[in-house]
Amino acid sequence: MSVETEVFDALKGLVGNRVYPLVFPQPDERPVWPAIRYTVVSAVPDAVICGDSGDDDTKRVQLDLVAETVAAVKALRTSVITAMSGLPTPAVNEGSFEAYDEPTRTCRIVMDYAIYTSSA
Repeated sequence: MSVETEVFDALKGLVGNRVYPLVFPQPDERPVWPAIRYTVVSAVPDAVICGDSGDDDTKRVQLDLVAETVAAVKALRTSVITAMSGLPTPAVNEGSFEAYDEPTRTCRIVMDYAIYTSSA
């Protein structure tokens, strides 16, 4: 199972399946929040005695959590932390930041995870 599939499966129940790779959909009507976007921002082969680990890369995944209020996005963050701790592949939260997006009038938390596929 790919890291992307693991992330989607872990998070989809938190936001009514509104978990998207790379971009949020751009519907004609107002988007439905809360939602989560995930992006693999890097994949680095692990060094092993014979060279590198091939497809078993350490992946850095960025999660963009979006909700209409500060309280809602912070509650979502807590749920995401719990869900990500249950991934089959080890995932480590490596930090986050908060922002407000004026055009959509939404509150956001961006989280970075290192996912160690070679340790699964």
